[in-house]
Amino acid sequence: MYFCLNVVTGKEDEIRNRITKFLSLNITQDYQVWFPLKENSEKRNQKTETRNRPLFPGYLFIWWSGEDEADFPFYDVYLMTGVVRVLKYDDGTHNLQGSDAVYARWIHTNNGLIRQSKVLLQEGQRLHILEGPLKGMDGNVVKVDKHHKRIKVRIDFAGRETDIVFSVEFVEKSTRRVSIQEQIQSSPDTPSDRPSDSDRPSQDLKD
Repeated sequence: MYFCLNVVTGKEDEIRNRITKFLSLNITQDYQVWFPLKENSEKRNQKTETRNRPLFPGYLFIWWSGEDEADFPFYDVYLMTGVVRVLKYDDGTHNLQGSDAVYARWIHTNNGLIRQSKVLLQEGQRLHILEGPLKGMDGNVVKVDKHHKRIKVRIDFAGRETDIVFSVEFVEKSTRRVSIQEQIQSSPDTPSDRPSDSDRPSQDLKD
């Protein structure tokens, strides 16, 4: 099961550590808590550096191996300092559904860090993501900044679309590597799908 928490922006790591410690003492099932990051290329003092930046500021994701979400200590987690809300659906459930679940599994598959993808961009041809975590998302790209080596990708999460900027490596010729769909298929805890508009849940999340 996957859950999502809205937390105070700028305090994500601190809150993640607090939740991780609490869960280690209070549940017996396996779990992981992520503050998802993306790998950015940034120029400083005429030099390009790679830094990890928040993928989705203000949100933490939890994977829990339990079978009944009623057994998860949501109330105790909610009462922790810095936790704003636990995302849930209209029917009162918290286990992520549809495109929300696919997005969480994608983060899980990449161990909480979205590294740079390789992108083929040739004049007169459509952009094609050759390899890396973003492979398979060609249709979600809404903007290309070749000069700064970035692309903007539209993600469907929590009932709304969000544009996220990713640093990428532009290449001249194609190579064959594992796609995001194949990444998910190779993981025992993840299904054979990827973030897309077709997986939008039937109910929007609410406070």
